[in-house]
Amino acid sequence: MTPALLAGLTGVVQGARHALEPDHVTAVATVMVEAPSPRRGIFYAACWGLGHASMLIFVAGPLVVLRVELPDLLSAILEVCVGAMLVFLGVRSLRAARSPATADAGAAAPVLVRGRRPFAIGLMHGLAGSGALAALIALGAPTVATGLACLAFYAVGTVLGMVALAAAAGPVLARAGRLPKVAPVLAQVAGAVSIVVGVVWVARTLASV
Repeated sequence: MTPALLAGLTGVVQGARHALEPDHVTAVATVMVEAPSPRRGIFYAACWGLGHASMLIFVAGPLVVLRVELPDLLSAILEVCVGAMLVFLGVRSLRAARSPATADAGAAAPVLVRGRRPFAIGLMHGLAGSGALAALIALGAPTVATGLACLAFYAVGTVLGMVALAAAAGPVLARAGRLPKVAPVLAQVAGAVSIVVGVVWVARTLASV
């Protein structure tokens, strides 16, 4: 195996691992519990991955090229925003569990409309993580071109990782979601977990400032 291929595979694997971190999985779970089918769940996960990858490329890319880092204060603010978003998604999920008609209306919306929310969630996550990722790549890559290639592979890995998770969990969630008494419970659990993770995320970030 050539060094270039090994580096590319490593980037994809690391990106996939990053996609499965608690804040990412929790956020996507609040969307996936509303998916009426495994295919829809995979679609939501792919939209998150594309949003996350896009932000990594457009924010971390220039940082790698310029060999600069985001200020610590700005990075902390973005992390707090991620925590706040998790709390918001959790509250929204709890409300949707109490109003099935609202969830049904969302499921009937056009494809592009349905994909906007997970895409936006991915954008926020990608923005928050871009600074640290760019710093690591800039320190480890011998050239700018190599750094950008590593970033691209990493971004692809985040998409593949989240899609793989959705493919594994989608059938179970879709089957459970067809049960009238189970679907609201899943949404409530996802919402509660999202709120807890969001609060912990904000507290941990503020404690480290």
